Parts: sequence; C-alpha cells; structure tokens
Amino acid sequence: MPNHTIALLIEPGSTLSSVMTSLDMMSIARRYPQAQDCRVDVLSTSGGTVALAHGVQVQTQALPDTLADYAAVILPGFLAEDLPTLTQQLHSVWQPVLDRLPTVRADALLAASCYGTFVLAESGLLDGCAATTTWWLQAAFAAAYPRVKLDADRALVDGGRVLTAGAMTAHTDLSLHVLRRLFGAALARRVGGIMLVDGARTSQRPFMALPRHFADPLAQQAADWLAQRYRRPCTCDELAAALHVSYRTLHRRFQAAVGMAPLAYLQALRVEQAKVLLEDSRMSLEQIVEDVGYSDVSAFRQLFTRTAGLSPAQYRERFRHPPVLNPST
Repeated sequence: MPNHTIALLIEPGSTLSSVMTSLDMMSIARRYPQAQDCRVDVLSTSGGTVALAHGVQVQTQALPDTLADYAAVILPGFLAEDLPTLTQQLHSVWQPVLDRLPTVRADALLAASCYGTFVLAESGLLDGCAATTTWWLQAAFAAAYPRVKLDADRALVDGGRVLTAGAMTAHTDLSLHVLRRLFGAALARRVGGIMLVDGARTSQRPFMALPRHFADPLAQQAADWLAQRYRRPCTCDELAAALHVSYRTLHRRFQAAVGMAPLAYLQALRVEQAKVLLEDSRMSLEQIVEDVGYSDVSAFRQLFTRTAGLSPAQYRERFRHPPVLNPST
C-alpha cells in the first residue's frame, strides 16, 4: 500500500486559515476509500503546543531528524510585519525546517503558500523550478532567488515536485491540488464540492494593489506628485522639473525603488482609480475613462485588462459592492 502520510510544518505565527484549511481538507478526504490511509502529522521544531497567528494554539509533534517518510510536505503561510522581519524569521524560527527539507524524498511533493514559499526557496529546492509567491513581495523574492522561475501573476503553480501558491487564501487551492496529485482528480472534486472551492482561481493579478510607500525619498515624492495629478496629462520632463532633478536621475531611482518607470506608475494609478469606480459607482466605462485622465476608451480597456487580468466589465461583475439594504424598508 502506498504511503500517503503528509507533514504539515508549522511554527509560531503560522496563519490560522492555512493550517486549518489543510487539516479540514485532509479530514474530508479520509471519508473516501482512496484516501482512507491519508494521515497528517502536524510538526514543529519544539513539538507540543504551538501558538499560531492570533494566539490560537494547536498540538504538534516534534520535527523529526528526517522527512523521508512523508509523501508530501506542506509549508503554510505565516505572518511577518515586513521584509526584514521575514528574512530574520527564515534564519531563526524556520532554520530547523530549512535543515530538514533536503531530506524529503525525490518522489515526494513539496508544497508552500504565501511566505512559506520563501522557506522553500531559501532551501534551494525551488532552484530551476517554476513557482509563484505572494504578489506584494514578488520583487524581493525575485531578487533573493534569481534561480527560481517566478510567475507571481499566477495563484498556483505546479512545478512537478514542487507546488507553490500565492497570497493567503490561495492555500485553499494548494491543499486541493495536493489531494489531486496524491489521490486523483475525482477525489479532489469531491472534497472541493464539500468545501465549495473549485481550484479555478488562476491569477493573483485582479487582487494586486499598487504600492504607495517607498524607502527612497525621491521616489516617494514622485509617487505622491503623480497621485495628486493622475487625471492630468504629464510628461517625464515635467515631473523631473517639479522635483528639481534630471530625468535620468529620477528614472534611475524611481525604477530601482518602485520596479517600473514613472509614467508606467502613472498608468497604474489610473487603473487603480478605475477599479475603485468600477466597484463603488454606477458610472459608465466612458465616464470612468474620462475621470481618470484618458480619452481613448479602447486603449484604456486594453491597459486595464493587461494590468488587472480582467476586462473592466469582468472586474465590475466580480468585485462590485452590492447595494446596502435599508432594514426599515
């Protein structure tokens, strides 16, 4: 009989939603004959009671010297206030896990979501593999792990032996896909039906938000200037003159801090405002395009679709806020 034991590796601060999603899905899977031998070992460095995010406690077994006995190893997300804190956690809290990951069998699955993808990348086991990560740290991930074939637009990437998922709730798709790989598509459909998830989410792009705060003061000044004037036509020379620097200096520092050129950031600002209006207003697309400083509806529709991964109509249908009902009526 094949071994279907799964290791769920957690440490203090692991996200409650990702841990419990995996446990719930595996528990449901065991109701079906093909997964009756599925077992989940919840492991941590210290063993015993571990406090997840928000102080919820779970019982764990101590991390063994080797993970060679497992058919799959899952790394859920965890919380870190910023990138330096995440980096510090990798080399302290998660170091024992990093030491064990090379012992995972070559035919076993390695799965990680959100910040857990950084643990997997730090181990070197993602080198040369296709992967995704949480969208707001994609630039930091790419810089730290250039050997990984990163596609942060995608919510879930099956890289063969390694499976990665993006931010937070993408762990649901990851857990379902682990079941699909271990027990087949039919079992995954049954579990997904009970959980009301289908694993069909393919992109993080519709959920991505434009960063507004930057460490470089010149980049921050430029971003603030553009945010205040995004409805108006703007040239690079005008922006550089307003900040009393050369365009070459502005472009170099803005590109380094923001990851895009100033005018590309201006376009992204216009898309962000269009998202707000699509969600919260009844304005037509033509009115929205004019409001955000564009004159060509067709060109803006193409820009929006390329940036958000959905057309304006699709975005409005998916994210429009329902009207608030007056309980007295």
